[in-house]
Amino acid sequence: MEINVDIGGTFTDCFATDGGRVAAAKALTTHHDLSDGFMTALGDLATELGTSEDDLLGRTQAIRYATTLGTNALIERSGPRLGLLTTTGFEDVVPIGRCRAYGEGLSHHEARNLARAQRPEPLIPRDHIVGLRERVDHAGNVVMPLDPDEVREAVGELVDRGVRGFVVSLLWSFKNPEHELLVREVIEEEYPSCFLGRFPVILAHEVSSRAGEYVRSMTSILDAYLHRFTADRMSELRNELRDRGYGGSLMLVHNSGGMGGLARTTPLQTIHAGPVAGLYGSRHLAERFDLGKVVTTDMGGTSFDIGVVVEGSVRFYEFNPVIDRWLVQMPMMDIKAVGAGGGSIAAFDEFRGVTVGPRSAGSMPGPACYAQGGTEPTVTDANLVLGYLDPDGYHGGSMQLDVRRAERAIERRVARPMGVDVTEAARSIRAVVDNQMGDAIFKEIVLKGYDPRGFTIFSFGGGGPLHACGYAEVLQIPRVVVPPHAPVFSASGAAGLDLLHIYERSEHVVLLNPLFKTVLEDAAPINDVVDEFMAQARDDFADEGHAPEDVEFALELDVRSGGQLYLTTISSPVLRIESQADLADVLQAYFTEYADRFGEFAVTKEVGASVETIRLRASVRRRRWELAELPAPTHDVDAARKGQRDCWWPRAGFEPTPVYDHDLLGPGHRVEGPAVLEGRDTTVVVAPGWSAAMDRHGFLMLTKEETA
Repeated sequence: MEINVDIGGTFTDCFATDGGRVAAAKALTTHHDLSDGFMTALGDLATELGTSEDDLLGRTQAIRYATTLGTNALIERSGPRLGLLTTTGFEDVVPIGRCRAYGEGLSHHEARNLARAQRPEPLIPRDHIVGLRERVDHAGNVVMPLDPDEVREAVGELVDRGVRGFVVSLLWSFKNPEHELLVREVIEEEYPSCFLGRFPVILAHEVSSRAGEYVRSMTSILDAYLHRFTADRMSELRNELRDRGYGGSLMLVHNSGGMGGLARTTPLQTIHAGPVAGLYGSRHLAERFDLGKVVTTDMGGTSFDIGVVVEGSVRFYEFNPVIDRWLVQMPMMDIKAVGAGGGSIAAFDEFRGVTVGPRSAGSMPGPACYAQGGTEPTVTDANLVLGYLDPDGYHGGSMQLDVRRAERAIERRVARPMGVDVTEAARSIRAVVDNQMGDAIFKEIVLKGYDPRGFTIFSFGGGGPLHACGYAEVLQIPRVVVPPHAPVFSASGAAGLDLLHIYERSEHVVLLNPLFKTVLEDAAPINDVVDEFMAQARDDFADEGHAPEDVEFALELDVRSGGQLYLTTISSPVLRIESQADLADVLQAYFTEYADRFGEFAVTKEVGASVETIRLRASVRRRRWELAELPAPTHDVDAARKGQRDCWWPRAGFEPTPVYDHDLLGPGHRVEGPAVLEGRDTTVVVAPGWSAAMDRHGFLMLTKEETA
């Protein structure tokens, strides 16, 4: 038995696999203590499997956990008071930031409003930043030694100012960490681990080994800011699971597309891990069904997450993502999130018309129809008013929806200011959110150089299938796939993740010299780093109980043409460059990737090429659960029909619409729109002109009829 957990802004999803048997459960996310929502979902999962929670945990070998702890800590600014020790003369690098820092992490609309755009409030104030007289050059040579007494004085000064944790980020420390290690040694001498006054120390070279002092410092600061909070909460959860009889490992999902144990996970690796699990699961399904171009859409209660899969291309990683309001150095699968979930709040603005999001009602108080104290209209309220949701069957019938509260919220905040009735206001809310999602998908695909019409949409999450036909029509994409277990698909994606560690370092190595028309003759600068990373990976995986022969490696290189600022990441065809033929293969891989991204005309081999970053991906494959084939149905599609209710449709208004039980549909069943397919935790809306057909694995294929 294995359990996979994805904690979202509104719901906590659980997905369990036990041989060929699977089960799923959802519960409202409890933001005051995420473990409460997890335990509630676990109880529902046990009920689904016909057992007790303690028995379920006792039979479970592994729990994979995608958490939002780090995100919550940043939103609440609940981290410790930190101090930064840096090289003298560079104390203002972090407070000043980059020229674009005012807009990073803001929505497009907010970033364009220059009059109100502000730089983020620093996590470390300027008076908690102290410079140390030391210097290491770009080659790792010590130019100015560090005096330990100066370190003691600086640390004591920061402690007197109330600092309770240290970040050490010295110039070029990733080339030679001697001085950063000395700083930690001094701090641990002054405040030994046996004392209650011991302070955590985060060294920048251990967090990131890439060039760029500002981004490397911010990465280390964020890691330190989240470290204690995340570690304490995860330790509490692990202890609670142990007390309930769980004896397996607690694995954390990483935003790089893998997972690792608690001891091998940094807090930053847990940010946005849930959507990444869904994207990774989609990539495997795309390969299985031979779909070359897929856009994944995950609509939950708080956000709408978009990912692009093109034959598993490495280009869709972010190597310098923005977390909250800060640019950091870490490889993260490229996910675009917009505030368009079921709980996104709708309003009317006299200048902008109807707006939806990014504010969300979350799980508490939730949409107005939840009757938990919410008074603002949301997307879920609009869908209820339009007839797409069953007020008595929501969340498997365990949650009653209040239609009257939804109508009152929409009437007060949208309909009355617009001067229209509630139905027209609800229709406008749904149209706006569909267009927002379609526009966001369009930008994600087009900015990567593709035509959206050549893609297939994967729609999942609790709200995705409810809106899939709407945003597919905006994009003119006639194909949508709704996977089985769509409401908990991100959690199910975690079930297929491999163990993964990524090692990277900035190294400038010229492959093709444009001045002397020569190529690299000695690849030792690259090979030595690769060998070091491979040895480190084998040691790390050995600590987790895996044999060296189980570890698989893949090399990625960030390559630059001439003096360009832009770097292109390639998958190296070889692990080590042993010959001129290997070098030629690497160069050809780079020029091919460059041409594929920017066009053949843009390739200028004459300006040369150089490696700037070496990145090794080390993984241990896990056996993935396989989707079972559904038995052939013994009844026709009409047997799945539950009845009908009035739903609103374009050009027709409200009309009686057939409602089907999604769980009674089987392979070969086909439903013509308009129709509504209701499952326990999701609803599939089949719009007029669309049809839905189920395949032998439970995938629902939505297809738009061709019009003459």
